[in-house]
Amino acid sequence: MHSELESGLTLYRERAYLLGGYVGMFGGVFSHTDSQAPEYPVLYIETPKGQTSWHIHPDDKDVFDGLKVPTVEKYPWDGHSTEEKYLRIEALNLLIPKMTFAKPEYGNP
Repeated sequence: MHSELESGLTLYRERAYLLGGYVGMFGGVFSHTDSQAPEYPVLYIETPKGQTSWHIHPDDKDVFDGLKVPTVEKYPWDGHSTEEKYLRIEALNLLIPKMTFAKPEYGNP
């Protein structure tokens, strides 16, 4: 039997794992606020650069189990567009301190 990592992940599941890092740093909330896709929880993350949100496939919600993300009914969306969200992420990434460095033989970033 192959592990999930050996058999390949969907892009959405890969994204869920990466979003777990932001949830670990800033916390997060699940809400079912999209009436056009009520079966997909929306993950909201409030960051120092503003709110971000993503629809999470129901099969991928388990990725967040260890992070204890609460579900909040009707969490308020600030109206950000996809473009605004990624501009916030770009600005946020510049704020996050480097926690690890490349191997010394490759130089420090």
